[in-house]
Amino acid sequence: MWAYIVRRILLTIPTVLGIVLLTFVLFSLVSKDPARAYAGKQANETTLRAIRHKMGLDKPKFFNVGAMRERGAGAFFDTQFFDLLFFRFPQSMRYEDSVWHLLKTKGPVSLAIQIPAFLILLGLELAIALYVANRRGETADVLVTTISILGMSIPALSIYLAAQWFFGAQLQIFPVAGWEGGFYAIQFAALPILCVIFSQLGWGARFYRTVVLDELGSDYVRTARAKGLPQREVMLTHVLRNVMIPVVTNTVAALPFLLLGALVLEHLFQIPGMGELIVQSIFNEDRSVVMGLVYLTSIAYCIALLLSDILYSVVDPRVSLR
Repeated sequence: MWAYIVRRILLTIPTVLGIVLLTFVLFSLVSKDPARAYAGKQANETTLRAIRHKMGLDKPKFFNVGAMRERGAGAFFDTQFFDLLFFRFPQSMRYEDSVWHLLKTKGPVSLAIQIPAFLILLGLELAIALYVANRRGETADVLVTTISILGMSIPALSIYLAAQWFFGAQLQIFPVAGWEGGFYAIQFAALPILCVIFSQLGWGARFYRTVVLDELGSDYVRTARAKGLPQREVMLTHVLRNVMIPVVTNTVAALPFLLLGALVLEHLFQIPGMGELIVQSIFNEDRSVVMGLVYLTSIAYCIALLLSDILYSVVDPRVSLR
């Protein structure tokens, strides 16, 4: 297993480098002079130089040969690209703060919505899939399948707006938008959590229903039934364990994106989380924030894929890592 992990890490390095290089080149091509876009057309050259220095734009893009001659070999990598590669993100111009501090302050806000929604959603998806798959063709199965297809057909934005109008404006059960810290965050997080669950439950229930149905046709299920095991034990002990590989795949792959929050959801509900941060950073061409988040997300996603492969062997002993 350890040899496999080392090989995967070595393969991850060029993948991440390629993502960082592509992101950096695209931002360099799209935004020729971010300092000018931030300061405005009337800014003088002194102001522009100060902004470029604060954004790290006064450094060479890839290699700093001149600085190496003056300050030594280490200064060769004192450039915009290697600042990004070595996690030396410039300060955000819009928020006047470091990228790391923005992650520290806005990340927990997104996680306060995404983690409860994710856990509740996963439990509901598995429970519904096990229930209806065991009753294939019956009324419950047809009803759940129909509702799931309808849920998948409705855009998430429509669900968000309808929930705001009905639960917030009409019934006034939840606040329509906004956020407060501490204990009061519960009342502001409740409606966005429900929106996430309603908008994604249909897809997950149908997917896991298909997976469970594939397992129900397996030989080990017929053998367990022939031995006289109760259907409840067959489903929860045997079938559920063998559907854990797709569960692990979807769960672990989704973990890095929980921190990023939901872009449309947070923007619509005026939640000061990572999703709102990304939207505002894109609109304001805050390249230090966007590039930093793209880089960190790519690393987290590669780690999540490696972790999912390792968990395969834990969930299913038949899987060996070589």
